[in-house]
Amino acid sequence: MDFFNLAFTFPTAIFTALLLVVILFWLITLVGFADIDMFESDLDIDADAAQSSSISSWFNMGFGGVPITVSLSLIVMTSWLISIYAHKFFSLLLGDGILFYIFGILMVVASVLVAMPIAAIISKPLQRFFTSAETSKSSDLLGLECTVVTGKVTSTFGQARVQIQGTEQLIQVRSNDNEPFSSGDTAVLLEHLKDQHCYTIARKPW
Repeated sequence: MDFFNLAFTFPTAIFTALLLVVILFWLITLVGFADIDMFESDLDIDADAAQSSSISSWFNMGFGGVPITVSLSLIVMTSWLISIYAHKFFSLLLGDGILFYIFGILMVVASVLVAMPIAAIISKPLQRFFTSAETSKSSDLLGLECTVVTGKVTSTFGQARVQIQGTEQLIQVRSNDNEPFSSGDTAVLLEHLKDQHCYTIARKPW
């Protein structure tokens, strides 16, 4: 009962709710209704739209190419564990009234800050699995036709859909010479830019 009291009361309740979301996501993924890389494209789009890739770069440096879903899951899990113990050992410092919420929020922030480098260390053994999978996937796509789905494709922005093994995938694409690609255009995948997690495209020569 003491454990449940800690897990479902503020501030640890915040991480408990996030952990339940993470567990639900992985259950859905195991069933096959979600993809482990489903948020990768959205993050890249947001970074390109803002003309900044600081968030994506931070995850790439800290987690070495581990998918965002795995990285965030590790952060949430580690933050939850830290918060549980911090809540237990420092509960008397939370005080009452407004001080309870002020120190509770500080505990939440501190738990996340401490959890991030720990989660990055935990992810190290996993990096080789995702790196090898990404290399295999990228080589399989080269030379295939794709259909542009964004309004334009530049050297820093663009998305396209490609058919492979009976499934449709949404990938990040770039145009080296800023060819005027628009939504619905067909192109060929020429090269995989590993550092940027995208592909260069060109018009079909036929």
